[in-house]
Amino acid sequence: IFDKTFPSEADPNEIFESDSNLRNGDHYVRVSWLGSKESKRTKTVLQTSKPFFDSEEMVFDVPHYGMEYKLEVVDANTDKPIGSYLLSAQGLLQWQRDDMLAKKDRLLLSFFHLRRYSEPRRVKLELRTGVKDGFGLNFYNSSKIAGGPKGKETLRTGEISGWLELDVHLEEDQQLFYSLNPRRCPPRADEEFDIALIQLHIARIGEIIADIQKLVSSYMYVVSWENPKITGA
Repeated sequence: IFDKTFPSEADPNEIFESDSNLRNGDHYVRVSWLGSKESKRTKTVLQTSKPFFDSEEMVFDVPHYGMEYKLEVVDANTDKPIGSYLLSAQGLLQWQRDDMLAKKDRLLLSFFHLRRYSEPRRVKLELRTGVKDGFGLNFYNSSKIAGGPKGKETLRTGEISGWLELDVHLEEDQQLFYSLNPRRCPPRADEEFDIALIQLHIARIGEIIADIQKLVSSYMYVVSWENPKITGA
């Protein structure tokens, strides 16, 4: 857990090697998932900057391929998350299949999915702050962080507050595809109407329009001969 967050554009792999800028505290990990108000958590680890939770195995049912699981490291004294990571079923499957295809002895078998991916995969996940509490696109929409005058709160989009290392494994139901009576994959649940998501899409469209305007303005400047050195080049 970092004492001071790193910018969102920082390379997580370089940050993972850092042994400085760490802070002690009491922490636990909370896992919640899309479409439910339930959650699971680890034990609380006291007074350390690198807590080792050594949690018992957590097992989750994955009802469809659009499932997402939010992992949060929580300050036990305030019960507020220090940082979070959104883990999707699709992303985890892609990691597992990439590992399979990277091993030459499994290349042909993994292509036909005749050999199942059975080993847990150890991953390092960067924890980010300044994100909303929802899932999907709403997770990546920045939220207001206290610390400034009212109405002038600082917006910190996904700054890195630490990292979480864990073993994960997603086991698919092979009978969905490889059986005499294959079944349809369960569909993803319909998303609830959310004003915040509409506002997020509008903001993105506004950013695209602003970028196009900048591009047109730059082009007009180049062809206007206001600066002969640039236009002549």
